[in-house]
Amino acid sequence: MNSNTEKNKPTIFYATNSASQGVSRSQSGNSNAKKGKRKNEPFQSKSKVKPDHNDRIETFQPRASKSSFGKQPSVESKQSRHKSSTENSSPWHKKVRDNEQLPTFGYDQYTQRKEETIVYSENSCKAVFKHRRSAIIKLFITQEMTYQFKELITWLVKQRLGYDVVASEQITKLTQTAHHGGICLIIKKRMPVMLLNYLQTNSKKAEDCVLAIDDVNNPHNLGGLIRSAAFYKVNGVMLRQTNLLDSGAAMRVAEGGIEAVESIKSDDFMASLDLFKQHGYQVVALLPCQVKSIASTELRQVRFAKKVVLVVFQQINMKLVSCADVVIHLQGNDNMPALNISVATGIALYALQS
Repeated sequence: MNSNTEKNKPTIFYATNSASQGVSRSQSGNSNAKKGKRKNEPFQSKSKVKPDHNDRIETFQPRASKSSFGKQPSVESKQSRHKSSTENSSPWHKKVRDNEQLPTFGYDQYTQRKEETIVYSENSCKAVFKHRRSAIIKLFITQEMTYQFKELITWLVKQRLGYDVVASEQITKLTQTAHHGGICLIIKKRMPVMLLNYLQTNSKKAEDCVLAIDDVNNPHNLGGLIRSAAFYKVNGVMLRQTNLLDSGAAMRVAEGGIEAVESIKSDDFMASLDLFKQHGYQVVALLPCQVKSIASTELRQVRFAKKVVLVVFQQINMKLVSCADVVIHLQGNDNMPALNISVATGIALYALQS
């Protein structure tokens, strides 16, 4: 009877932290020894038994942060807040732009717009490479134009400067015009010279010609004037705002002529013209059209000196007219009383060179 009762008893398994987990009581006498030892031990409270923290798996889910006063923010909100503050405030955080790659020009709101500019079209880029290649920073060119600019690309590779072969649409976005000719350069702006520095270098020459441009802000007219000046070998161009010569449209219309003339900075045209007179220059004012109230001479009747400053303006400036030694005009007719300022300047420079 006792043997049958022992067989019918259920098998009890005791889980422990040792390697003996899963061993049944019915296997060996070790279990009987453990049972007897357990019976002989006095009763111990569970509070004295130190739990094994290695067997515990804890899961913690922080409560959602609330905006009420006095509530502690959750761990996730603290981490996200710290991450966002690090991205926004840390100067060492790497900023990655998700938009398409563009040149440095225009990305910085101050420094790069002050020091760099963009030039496009075939002849303008060739002129920059011929006269001022040290100012080149980067080249953007289409696949079709690479053959014509092999020398430029080879020089960029030797100088370890960047160039990108891109589609025509990307150059259109970069230059903001479709008349880019498949090429554009990022270059450093030219530094204009002051009038005193120019006179120290050129006043001792037997022949010299300077074009003084007053109040011509249209980049296409300005580019046409510079192109005529370079064609007739004018040495310098004087302006109040010399930064107008850095316009991409003006450089494109000038067809590279900007690189062949000196840029002269003048804040006061009256004082500058008087200084030219003191150094033996003849000041000639070209009227955009014939005006009856202003005494002027027709172009074919004027005898020019060896050193001349030709003053041109979009709108007549009476102060500059009164400062001129000679005032000239081009004779028109009833159908067309006046020419474009760049065309009229080209005719005047031709007569001056003759």
